[in-house]
Amino acid sequence: MSSTSFRDSALYPVVFMLVVSVAFVGVLAAMFRFSEQKIEAYKREQYERMILALCADSLAAVSGQSVDEIIASYPDSYNNFVKPMDEGSQPRRAYAVNHQERLLAWVFDIGGKGLWGSIRALVATTPEADRIIALAIYEQMETPGLGARIGEPKFLGQFRRKLVIQEGKAVDFELIPEDQSPTADNQVNQVTGATITSNSVLKMLREEISLIHASLKQEEER
Repeated sequence: MSSTSFRDSALYPVVFMLVVSVAFVGVLAAMFRFSEQKIEAYKREQYERMILALCADSLAAVSGQSVDEIIASYPDSYNNFVKPMDEGSQPRRAYAVNHQERLLAWVFDIGGKGLWGSIRALVATTPEADRIIALAIYEQMETPGLGARIGEPKFLGQFRRKLVIQEGKAVDFELIPEDQSPTADNQVNQVTGATITSNSVLKMLREEISLIHASLKQEEER
């Protein structure tokens, strides 16, 4: 009577697939661990470059350097001009943008709720946090081709130099159709087909900057 080898048994394919799966999972885990630090470093660099780009115009106006020179000289320009504030010192994660010990701008990491998920943005404001210098959205889950267009320069560019706090109160922005020319400073062209998402950005700016402005005023009065 001949005995059946393990290779010919019904259990062999199961064991073989298990060993192969474990080997592949191990390789993938090793690759992830190897690249994790590089991925995090890349994310941090992109985040810092975004902060620098938001306030590059303000820095160029006083530093004698052009916007392109400031951005191209990262990370030196970031380290020279941008100071991350201590955790908890501001109601939102904050970065002070200084030139020769003079505060030129703030950059705040703010958030809100969109149609399908959270929206994260960086907003540069004047030292009083009453006017937007520039705005960038770095995380959102809105519909591609519709709500996701809030991240496009055409939409974000409307907020440059916009007054957001007037006489201590938040400015009420008004959405108008995308193809209509604004006739008032508080009017913003919405993204066509994405009224809810467009309103979400306005709500985020109104609530977050109001909170930040009030906190800075309280700090001044102490």
